[in-house]
Amino acid sequence: MDINVVINQMLELFMILTLGYLATKKKVVSPKFGTQLSNFILSITLPGMMLASVASIPEQTDHKEVLMMFAIAILFYLVMPFIAYLIARILLVKREDRHLYMYMTIWSNVGFMGFPVIASIFGEGAIFYATIFNLIFNVSNFTLGIMLMSKDGIKALDRKKFLSPGMIASIAAVTMFAFKLKLPELVNDTLKTVGSTTSALAMIVIGIALAGIPIKSVFTEIRLYPYVIIKQILLPLSAWLVLRNVITNPYLLGIVIVIIAMPVATSAVLFANRYENNVALATKAVFITTLASVVTIPIISYLLM
Repeated sequence: MDINVVINQMLELFMILTLGYLATKKKVVSPKFGTQLSNFILSITLPGMMLASVASIPEQTDHKEVLMMFAIAILFYLVMPFIAYLIARILLVKREDRHLYMYMTIWSNVGFMGFPVIASIFGEGAIFYATIFNLIFNVSNFTLGIMLMSKDGIKALDRKKFLSPGMIASIAAVTMFAFKLKLPELVNDTLKTVGSTTSALAMIVIGIALAGIPIKSVFTEIRLYPYVIIKQILLPLSAWLVLRNVITNPYLLGIVIVIIAMPVATSAVLFANRYENNVALATKAVFITTLASVVTIPIISYLLM
């Protein structure tokens, strides 16, 4: 593992975020553009990335490990809501922000940042296993995630909202994997190209949102400091203590733990924009946890070695 590669990947994402921030400050784009771009990512580029990722699955894989990753991912997203609620109560989060904190704890940055970081630590072959985790991420994100972020709660899951582009793409990707279905090469290449823009566009959205917040206030959100320690150090280490007795393959165990150690998902800002939640808090949390990950992910990776 080359720690410098991991750190450089983090710094690259921050440079892209800075471009979005400066573009807004210099009035190249308006804050409203951030909301429109959020909708574009959730409806077009993210579903494209999810569908294209199925084609990257190797023909010959250990099916037991594949099933293990599916089982761990499903179990993780079943258990995490309870842990997330407990963390929110421990941190004495305001009632109106409690669901947002739960969302930020449950859904880490698996796709946008997780894929390149995991590839840099474990190699390109690890992306396949991260894709499996990401499939379950999206299924839960476009159901429970919407319920938490929307003020309408469970009522937000009407047919139209439930069958969002992200949810449809998640179901399609799982089906394609299960039945070994392949898209035409031209279609898949198009989706891959479109999907590859997701990380950059998502960081630009965060930069645009950050431009609307006094920069000093980002670092005065005191509650986020203990939150970083709990989410990005204590939580992955606790998961390691439990899962090392279940996952005997250290390679697979390492991938899972690094995924859990990822910062708050950029979709927290995207969803906060779409469902008129606390965009400022979501943006601060993504910024602080992503900044902290430059240190915490190398630490977790080193401890796994």
